[in-house]
Amino acid sequence: MTEDSGKDALPPTVSEATRRGVLVDVTSARGISFLNVNGAGGKRFMVETVGFGAGWIDFDRDGHLDLYLVQGNRDPQRALDERGSPSEPSNVRAAEDRNTLYRNRGDGTFEDVSERAGVADRGYGMGVAVGDYDRDGYCDLYVTNYGRNTLYRNGGDGTFEDVTGLAGVEAPGWSTSASWADFDGDGNLDLYVVSYVEYDTRRQGACVARVPGSTRGIPAYCDPSGFFGVADVLYRNRGDGTFQDVSEESSVASARGRIAGKGLGVTVSDFDADGDPDVLVATDKVPNILWRNLGGMRFEDVALETGFAFDADGEPRAGMGIARGDVDGNGRFDYLVTNFSEETNTLYRSHGDYLEDATTPCGLGPSSFLPLGFGARLVDLDLDGDQDLYVTNGHVLDNVQRIRPQTGIDFGQRDLLLENDGQGHFSDVSAQAGSWFRRALVGRAVAEADYDNDGDPDLLVTNVGGPVVLLENTTLDKRAPGGAAGRPSWIGLELISRPPGPVVENARVKVLLDGRTIVREVQTDGSFLSAHDPRLRIGLGHRKSPVHIEVRWRGESRSVTYGPLKLGQYHVLRWRVPASAERRR
Repeated sequence: MTEDSGKDALPPTVSEATRRGVLVDVTSARGISFLNVNGAGGKRFMVETVGFGAGWIDFDRDGHLDLYLVQGNRDPQRALDERGSPSEPSNVRAAEDRNTLYRNRGDGTFEDVSERAGVADRGYGMGVAVGDYDRDGYCDLYVTNYGRNTLYRNGGDGTFEDVTGLAGVEAPGWSTSASWADFDGDGNLDLYVVSYVEYDTRRQGACVARVPGSTRGIPAYCDPSGFFGVADVLYRNRGDGTFQDVSEESSVASARGRIAGKGLGVTVSDFDADGDPDVLVATDKVPNILWRNLGGMRFEDVALETGFAFDADGEPRAGMGIARGDVDGNGRFDYLVTNFSEETNTLYRSHGDYLEDATTPCGLGPSSFLPLGFGARLVDLDLDGDQDLYVTNGHVLDNVQRIRPQTGIDFGQRDLLLENDGQGHFSDVSAQAGSWFRRALVGRAVAEADYDNDGDPDLLVTNVGGPVVLLENTTLDKRAPGGAAGRPSWIGLELISRPPGPVVENARVKVLLDGRTIVREVQTDGSFLSAHDPRLRIGLGHRKSPVHIEVRWRGESRSVTYGPLKLGQYHVLRWRVPASAERRR
């Protein structure tokens, strides 16, 4: 990158920020100590090897993002018989056997306030979605479980209340990812819940895997192909604190059987740029799903005709996580799905009405062939204006070395960092990106947030049977080589509704530069089982002058221009819900 006063040159090679190691493990230094408990004891229940996620939420509205971590359970065989909410006192179950809410003190450290806040969920946890469903200005938590899900309403006083039964959003079974979005344009956040397979730990356990060169099999985690998929669930927010299950009439529950469902990752995105949110689901060994929003809470699956259902060979892959972003700078959103080991991840590049499998031309094939990818995030780590790619890796078979010997595939795997050259071609820079990328863990989720409010994105990574890891981004560290003069510029945006209400999901932002346009979309979902910082951070390279932006709010036909906006700070933009939407409530 070269410095100038207006135009921003794109780096042709690995940036200096990446070379020196952008991401640094600061977990212990920030007061976070969390070890995943998945109950693995040799019986190999499928639930042990799938979760778990994390969510960033400013639950007390002090301007600092807090962290919610989803926990498993020491007894998977009892998981369906237990409530997800903490009905048992903490002295009955081990303290670490619960979800944890870490409050951000604002000084760079966190404190555990789970019991005090009332969110110490003790189900067999999977994921979390964050959204202000009751429009009171305080974000609420929806926790997905193997078993009963839990909706925690934020009381605004530092505590939450379990309102799952009252709201009617239990979604029993095996839920994975979830997403809040206003699908019908009435100003209220509806809830999309992804379901996996029909599986009961009270009756089902390990499967048998064959070992090369042997006539005997060994116990292993089961393949999802042997189970029926479960249809996803769509809840319409009535606006009175309750929800209506509209899965059937919306067509979301139309697919059933062995080749249906089996969803793991989800992102809500305006795929066709028509102003309303669509839903993309990464599915495991069955065709991916793309629900096009037809209005009126009606959807149709257009994954087949748009090219999202399969890879370039016309085959369904074992999809895990999902990420979205404009990787090639053409103003359209592209989608990345992480897949199983020896499959490669898949990048679906948008051409407007259809998606092209551009994995190979974009350079993503070699680095992702052997690892098994789960969480993924398209994120501008070095703030140069394009979106790089972070992927968490970890196998699902704890004995994969015996089942797939001489392949170099391990249970624990290293994460990947791939740098975007600004034109949509990625280079694997993991080996040059610091000591973190030399650690092999069983990675699952990655959740993005600027937890220290310094302007660059930080990442939280979860690992099965292992610790969570908080990775602090040092791109804007004043102590970094080059000092302040060498640090890139940025703007931050927080888009919320008025009067105090939820973040305006799927609002589309366009940053107007000299000869270059950056497009982003507000999102808290995506990756795998996780919720992210609702604010947008847009890197501007070494630009020095203020910028103008255009925002197309949810359901609006025209964009609104704001600016000039000062660099190096967050800006709050407020949108009044149209009267037409209020009338639909």
